[in-house]
Amino acid sequence: MNFLHNSHYKITLITMITLITSACSTPPQKQTHQTKSSINLYKNWNKLNLTSSTGSSRHTFLPNSLGFLKTKRINNTTTFLKVDPITQKESPLFTPKTINQITTAFNKYTNSNQKSLPFKNFTYTKDASSIIFRNKSISYTYTFATNKITTPIKPSPKLAAWQPHRTSKQLLTGTPSPDNNHIAYIKDYDIYIKNKNDIETRLTFNGSNDIMNGRTDWIYPEELRQSDAFFWSPDSTKIAYLQFDVKDEYIYPLLHEIDLTKNTPAEHYRFNTLLEKQRYPKPGTPNATVRLFIVDLKTKTSTQIQTNANPDQYIVKPIWRKDNSELLYQRLNRFQNKLELLAANPTTGKSRTILVENDPAYVDLHNNYRPLKDGKSFIWSSERSGWRHLYHYTYSGKIIKQLTKGNYEVASISLLDEKNNTIYFTTNMNKGLESHLCKVNLQGGNFKQLTKQNHTHKTTIDPTGKYFTTTYSALTTPPQTDLYTTDGKFIRNLAKTTLDRDKLKQLNLQLPELISFKAADGITNLNAILYKPANFSPNKKYPLLVSVYGGPAQGVRNRFSIGSQTAQLGYFVLKQDNRGTTNRGKKYLNQTYMKFGQVEIDDQAAGVKQICKRPYIDSSRVGIHGHSYGGYATCMAILRYPNIFHVGVASSSVTDWRGYDSIYTERFMRTPKANPQGYKLGSAMHYAKNLKGKLLIAHGLIDNNVHVGNTYHLVDALQKENKEFDLMIYPENRHGIRGYHGKHLRKTRTNYFLKHLKPNNWQQNLIK
Repeated sequence: MNFLHNSHYKITLITMITLITSACSTPPQKQTHQTKSSINLYKNWNKLNLTSSTGSSRHTFLPNSLGFLKTKRINNTTTFLKVDPITQKESPLFTPKTINQITTAFNKYTNSNQKSLPFKNFTYTKDASSIIFRNKSISYTYTFATNKITTPIKPSPKLAAWQPHRTSKQLLTGTPSPDNNHIAYIKDYDIYIKNKNDIETRLTFNGSNDIMNGRTDWIYPEELRQSDAFFWSPDSTKIAYLQFDVKDEYIYPLLHEIDLTKNTPAEHYRFNTLLEKQRYPKPGTPNATVRLFIVDLKTKTSTQIQTNANPDQYIVKPIWRKDNSELLYQRLNRFQNKLELLAANPTTGKSRTILVENDPAYVDLHNNYRPLKDGKSFIWSSERSGWRHLYHYTYSGKIIKQLTKGNYEVASISLLDEKNNTIYFTTNMNKGLESHLCKVNLQGGNFKQLTKQNHTHKTTIDPTGKYFTTTYSALTTPPQTDLYTTDGKFIRNLAKTTLDRDKLKQLNLQLPELISFKAADGITNLNAILYKPANFSPNKKYPLLVSVYGGPAQGVRNRFSIGSQTAQLGYFVLKQDNRGTTNRGKKYLNQTYMKFGQVEIDDQAAGVKQICKRPYIDSSRVGIHGHSYGGYATCMAILRYPNIFHVGVASSSVTDWRGYDSIYTERFMRTPKANPQGYKLGSAMHYAKNLKGKLLIAHGLIDNNVHVGNTYHLVDALQKENKEFDLMIYPENRHGIRGYHGKHLRKTRTNYFLKHLKPNNWQQNLIK
């Protein structure tokens, strides 16, 4: 369920908690009226100016050991400088000769009379042989060796129409060939190319609504992160492409009742409802059959790769070997507990297996494949040891060495520095609370953790592997940015954020607290953050408001936060992780497998029971809210534990896993036929009779991620049990509820908790 975004997933979460996670560089402003009242703190939360910063945390490394990039604007002319990381000496990035060459080449190519560099910013190509810049909305490439300017070939108009959801850039703009002599693109459902002479050639001919060449269905980008569906060979002579046969996919109707392009209500209400039909496979129903082909540009013939294509397997991540000899791809079975890395012969279409990954629950996809320059081996990551680690393989499938080991997670490869025999990579450590930059050599030796502070680190590494910057913070320690050599030697501080603790004290604001509690199993230690209201008195009682996600994604990190805006309305606000989240190892992640709605909800309830032992938290006034999986967790919490959770606001919620998409749901729950008890116990409708408290349910009418049918099913189940609840439907809104509808939801949710949890002075704090 691509609600999530971290090293494993992507999170979409509308929450009442506003966390200040980065420094506020705006200088403090004079307050015309400063007050300690809760409603004023709430309303002025983003204007409190409690932090100030010096220096800059943003630094761009230049290629070829040139240092940092710095720009200056002098007399309406942009000057580009290189800054030595050690001495901080500044010098021109481009020599006068280079500036003249670029300007002359541009003027010649565009028939213009530019007097200075024709750009205010630019980027280097990956090999640093060229720069790419824009001038008057047109993209240009300047190549240093040839002293030539080029522009990309433009595709023909009428590119692929696409549903407004995770649209691939490839579908919008096409993809140029590596030699820049052609561009490939999709028109309707087929692949075309165009050359520099503006000649268009069609490469596939059988595309239709049911057979889509070079473009994915809805679910592949959403759940497998596979947005692109065609791939140039390195020598620009062939294109590999995925073909989606979607004729058997379930079709869900989405109703458009409002035309938001009209200005007045009288105009924008539709009385001839528009029907949008979305192909959306649900658990146990047919998926698309995905085939893999390679088309030869010279012969215009397509060779089908022998993938054993059928609706119960997934084909993902095609990538060419650099010598064009083979096309690599990954094949995942329907239950997603077996992943194969295969190599296909482009001429015959025959495939061979390089390696196989198995897991008792599911194998998680990754982006850590890196080919080595020897053309014979590559880097791969796997969770087979129980933790994600790096491995060195040959293309024949022989494992050369496991490169990293230990009770930590490798997140991603930052730099593969073959010249210096080193891999730099980021990790998640200390139960996922911290992130770090580490390195190891290609023989698996000399492991070193380069970031030392027990904080969350965000790092950027020099392309030549000499330096790195890290911006790091802890929950109550503001961020700072430092520069190091990759040997771990500190060079200097680049930026620092200071917290105005005197002002914090003056406003009686409380910094958040990082806490640990026991999971429902009584054994596992879980992490949580407790946010406190201003003017907190341990002699008073406060309601508790839980902000929940609950799904397989980590929410609690040890990084800086001033606190919670919502808490200033008189709540304690709790954000807690449960078992089954990322960054703590695969065995830990698998603990909710086949049991969604059970383990994680038990843990959320266990955390609330433990925090309510504090004498100033009122266990009779507990609210919970969340969006997407968080909406599901909210519904399950208030229905399964009605004596612990008393008020809930759930938006865009799954209510029964039979109603969500096949790939995400089956990854964690298998099919309804294979796991009937899990689906039953994971359904909110199963517990509808338990509703005792107040529940507000909200959903977008055209949500094409979590369909509004989820909410309708729960509504019906509650009505059958004669339960009272509140409902908000937002027309013309998809998974994220935005615009004036989103403003209405935020206001309604805020007031709902004020009215039903009744923190101190709640009447005066109602949002008008």
